[in-house]
Amino acid sequence: MNSVIKKLQTLSKYYIPIFFLIGFLIYGASLSNHFVWDDEEQILNNGLVHSITNLPRFFQGSTFNTGGTGSLTGIYYKPLMTVFFALFYTVFGANSFFFHLFQLVFHLANTCLVFVLFRKIFPQDKKDSRILAFFLSLVFLIHPINVEAVVYSSSLQDILYLFFGLVSLLFLIKGKLTIKKALILSLLLLLSLLSKETGIIFVPVSLIYVYLFQKEKFKSLLGSIFITLIAYSVLRFGVAQVFFNKQGLSPLTRIPLLERLPSIPKIITFYLTTFLFPVYLSISQHWVVRSFSFTDFYKPLIFSLIIFLALTTYQYHLYRSKNPLSKPFLFFYCWFIFGLGLHLQIFSLDMTVAERWFYLAEVGLLGMLGVLISDLKPIVSRFSSFLFLLALIVLAAFSVRTVSRSLDWRNGLTLYSKDERITPNSFDLENNLGVELYRAGRLQEAKIHFEKSIKIAPFWWTNWNNLGAVYEQEKNIKAAKEAYLTAIKNGQYYLSYENVAKITFFRENNPEEARKFVQDSLKILPQNPTLWLILALSDY
Repeated sequence: MNSVIKKLQTLSKYYIPIFFLIGFLIYGASLSNHFVWDDEEQILNNGLVHSITNLPRFFQGSTFNTGGTGSLTGIYYKPLMTVFFALFYTVFGANSFFFHLFQLVFHLANTCLVFVLFRKIFPQDKKDSRILAFFLSLVFLIHPINVEAVVYSSSLQDILYLFFGLVSLLFLIKGKLTIKKALILSLLLLLSLLSKETGIIFVPVSLIYVYLFQKEKFKSLLGSIFITLIAYSVLRFGVAQVFFNKQGLSPLTRIPLLERLPSIPKIITFYLTTFLFPVYLSISQHWVVRSFSFTDFYKPLIFSLIIFLALTTYQYHLYRSKNPLSKPFLFFYCWFIFGLGLHLQIFSLDMTVAERWFYLAEVGLLGMLGVLISDLKPIVSRFSSFLFLLALIVLAAFSVRTVSRSLDWRNGLTLYSKDERITPNSFDLENNLGVELYRAGRLQEAKIHFEKSIKIAPFWWTNWNNLGAVYEQEKNIKAAKEAYLTAIKNGQYYLSYENVAKITFFRENNPEEARKFVQDSLKILPQNPTLWLILALSDY
């Protein structure tokens, strides 16, 4: 066993090439995956990101280009993700391979940064600490719960904010914080925030690190944070005027906070059990706990309380015994709490849970696990052969599941067909599955899923528009037009405006009515080319 440990110590010195080799072996097949889900609206159909020359406009709005407004709209502010999309698209066009390639490279870079972070925080026994950091970073690299963050192009935001956040934290840890370095730190924190709002977590994480390990940097760090928040506020609220609104589509976003609270224990349980047993993975989950049943509320509540009571008790034990591991454990415990807490629906999000939302909290969880293993070093040494074999089995199982899951993402039809069996009552999943079936010419199957989506979310607009497209294919023009008008009423959907204009002009042969409708529509979508074309034809 000693020879195996020595080999591991040697391997861990070459962590960068090893991580890249394993990463490409496991995720390599996913590089040929197509664009899916929001990729179509944020990349393929978003004309603004098709040229990097539009860069200034990326900081003036959100992430979606809703066909004719001439600006980026939405409820989130992630301009750096849009910048990268535009850069990729300008150089490589609509080739999904390069989008997936660069996203994988960023994930591999994050894995290396996590390794360095663990090396700096874990007890400074160079050999054992390096092996432990190496193993836990491998878990982060290959864990199936991270597949969504790695292979879903619209999740580039999650990869980016963690990358810049980790770089900022490691930059903070290293050396004295001079004025120049404080400004660089402000920039790195700002880049994390501009990648995704979740980057705000690195503010309290940095404060806690400095408080625990380097108190002399506290004032300088506060100055850096102040500059970051001022710059971000100016860009988001002043330039882009994107405020903290909610979309109101997910069931949880449509109910008040007090009614969302019963879902929190089940959400916590979902993330922890999925981390341990990543079997039932799905891109869209919209469940809500509406009753205090044992299965949905009390069982998850008991499980969550036991976990957090155990973690808190262990931290208290380390503190009382003046164990040097107390500070590292507390640091990662706070990291985990912050990362998980932001996704517990205290602030309503557009899904109940999402695997990519655990990307940050997972680092804190692995960090706590590393501290625990360090504390149990005598026991670990006694059963080292068994634990080494167990670690290999876990890594192998995770690798197989990750390869399998990444292949689910090869195209929309494959992904939605599999995930719909896991979460059958998801309004957007039902709709997107219907879209893929419609494109495959399976109209009646598509119609069933559009109708399911409407039954779940009659207030949405996309599902109504897509059902209208099926009616139109069935030559039921009246029903199609009514469905399009319902979509417009629900959300002023640009495709529905186009479809009503086309039906009125081409199907109903009524250029005068089409002209009047288009003139009114152009007040809302002044740069929609289809509407301008119908107006020209109507005038003619």
